[in-house]
Amino acid sequence: MRHFSLMAAMSGFLLTAAAEASATDYLFHVSCADKNVVVQWKTGDVDPGREYLRVVTGTHNPDCSITDYNEATDAGLEREVYSHEAGIVRGIPFIGGIICWVFGCN
Repeated sequence: MRHFSLMAAMSGFLLTAAAEASATDYLFHVSCADKNVVVQWKTGDVDPGREYLRVVTGTHNPDCSITDYNEATDAGLEREVYSHEAGIVRGIPFIGGIICWVFGCN
């Protein structure tokens, strides 16, 4: 019984640590003819990966240059922030806006 309690406590700790570790922010510099912004993805528990989000950012901003965030040059730029599952859905080109309009993305 004592070992079971210890194992349960350790499992709870590991699950909590894993949930906290899974949240990742990705930053991209978007440079277009009409805007110059930083796009920030706060993934939460759903993390499709950096390259996927870079492609989504580029598809969502056609005719723009998408580069990695550089603190020295990009810190003062306006940010567009997408977060958690709703942000991932909202960033899907063409249908993301429709899905959010129908189901709501908060």
